[in-house]
Amino acid sequence: MNREKQASPLSVLMCNVWRTANVVLNRYLGRPPRYLPVLLLFVTERCNLRCRSCGVCDLAALSAKKDVLSAAQWKHVLKTAAEKLGTTLVSISGGEPLLRTDIYEIISSAVDNGMSVHICTNGVLIDKERALLLRDSGVSTVSISLESPDQETHDYLRGVNTFPAVVDAIKMLRDYAPRVRIGINYLITRRNYRNMAEMVAFAESLGVHQLKFAPIHTNLLHRHKAKDEYDDLLFREEDLAELEREVNRARKACAGSTLATTSDAFFSGMVQLYRSPKKFRCYAGYAVCAINASGDVSPCCDKDSRFNVLKQPLDVIWRDREFHKLRKQVHRCKAECWDTTNTELSLRLSLFPC
Repeated sequence: MNREKQASPLSVLMCNVWRTANVVLNRYLGRPPRYLPVLLLFVTERCNLRCRSCGVCDLAALSAKKDVLSAAQWKHVLKTAAEKLGTTLVSISGGEPLLRTDIYEIISSAVDNGMSVHICTNGVLIDKERALLLRDSGVSTVSISLESPDQETHDYLRGVNTFPAVVDAIKMLRDYAPRVRIGINYLITRRNYRNMAEMVAFAESLGVHQLKFAPIHTNLLHRHKAKDEYDDLLFREEDLAELEREVNRARKACAGSTLATTSDAFFSGMVQLYRSPKKFRCYAGYAVCAINASGDVSPCCDKDSRFNVLKQPLDVIWRDREFHKLRKQVHRCKAECWDTTNTELSLRLSLFPC
């Protein structure tokens, strides 16, 4: 079935004013919210690449792992989220979600339940057939990791000959799924930070709709990776003055672009991550929660949890008193965090009065 393109993810979230206001108020009061606007699904830990900065896609450790939740079980989670928690936005990631042959069923289920779906992929597996399957699944946005406008830098970070594969993937989506929004995710590292501003023009030349920048971090999905394995990508004190100049240059390039991009507030806190990180009211566990490939539910993928959708329905977990204790850990969290999900979303929600 050919589905119409859904609205952009951010517009879906911000247009649900009542539900968003309920979440903001309850975060302010420290109470469990009635609604769960955004659901993060990490549907697999498998990956076809071994990127230098990634803490998930370690093939040596994960090659034997299998996905626990079936498509039918994911569909049940999505139906529950839509009907009982008012979820309107689903972000699907991994590992590499396109390694699941049933991923299109999962996307379609979310769309059929009235959700806008955003999928994050390394892009390497996208060919004509998968572009058509993504189109027909009803996915709203496909975000692809592209770390530089030049092949040498991208391939160093992502793997040999991944650059032309990613560029081809974007062209495939543009040609065969023209109603799908295409995004580029750019992880800023010590290896590629001087290429940020040039990436804006390159992204425009590829015909994508958005370009999001994020500074390299050591928490969240990267927390289990030994720092010495990617130490050459981490910024030093002596880099920060030049990093700030490059961030401002990229910020200026974005301001003159038609691309949807990183918010000004998010840009302004990037360099501070490596000095004295800006404090913000995090909405992990209030506006968003994460479910991993095994079905574990947590406010944030940085937090371990004993709650699992194979043992309890998602709506029961969401309102559980013990789960609320995990939310309180978010209140006390001191992680040096500046990511494009929890941080960017929290900064936007800070515009609400509570």
